[in-house]
Amino acid sequence: MNGDPPKSTTLYQDKKPGNARPRISAFVPLLLGFLLLIHFGNLFLQWTVIRQELAHGPAFRSPEYTFLGFSLFNQKKIAAVRLLPNAAPSGRVFGFFDLLHPAVFLVWNNGPGEDFFDLGPVIIAVPPGASRVTFLPGSVFLLQQGKVKTARYFGAAIIGRAWHGFLGKQIAPGQKKRALAPGSFVVKERERSPYLKIPYQIYFFLPLLLILAAIASTGTVMASAFIYHVEMFFLFDYQQLFAAIPLGWAFRVLNIEISDLRLKLAAALLASFFLAGAVFGLWHWKKREVSDLQKRILLFFVLLPWFLFF
Repeated sequence: MNGDPPKSTTLYQDKKPGNARPRISAFVPLLLGFLLLIHFGNLFLQWTVIRQELAHGPAFRSPEYTFLGFSLFNQKKIAAVRLLPNAAPSGRVFGFFDLLHPAVFLVWNNGPGEDFFDLGPVIIAVPPGASRVTFLPGSVFLLQQGKVKTARYFGAAIIGRAWHGFLGKQIAPGQKKRALAPGSFVVKERERSPYLKIPYQIYFFLPLLLILAAIASTGTVMASAFIYHVEMFFLFDYQQLFAAIPLGWAFRVLNIEISDLRLKLAAALLASFFLAGAVFGLWHWKKREVSDLQKRILLFFVLLPWFLFF
């Protein structure tokens, strides 16, 4: 007769502590894959608004524009551009985009000297002959003619000049400024363009609506996701993103003159509001038990600005 008591059984006896770990680790590649899709969608969005801006009438001059689309689908056409005759008196511009650049332009300047070409967000002075203008992340464009190249920054982000300095060293290390191509440019006002302001409207309002929906459905802890807007304040042109574009209508309705000082103050006040909201959410984060869903939502909004920037 066995005197040992029978082993107790429960409904949870087959559950192993490590079962949840694969689910958490599987979330990371899924999140990265989703963010990469957003990155490509953002590149396509920027290319589309630039194409629409130029298709509906360049601001400076009207060369012959040809838009080729995504480079991987048009490699033969892009390779044939160099063989095409350059007979257009006003010049020719061929544009496309790829996985890393929202726009690349192959520009033929038929004039005897440097001339300006409208390339979407900026009007750039291009030397005579064939040149290549590549738009890089962070409001930087690269002007190249033969082996001579120069990087120019046309934004107003807080970290933008540091990013431009880093790119300049990587692109043309040790190259003296007097050896660089001219690269003079004029920046268009995004808020006055029906197309160029669309990305900034999406960057500001769509995540704001998603964060408010997350707060309403999962609790005030998700106010911590306002860290997204705090990061965007430093990564992008904060005057355009936080004041001129989202609040421009209010300035016009109130008949208030839009000046740089007013834009800076309005943007700083709005960014302070988002910072206070993020701190408020993180304070509740410590007081309450946070679910995996809330952690994943916060991680998404923390990483999202960097995938929009690059």
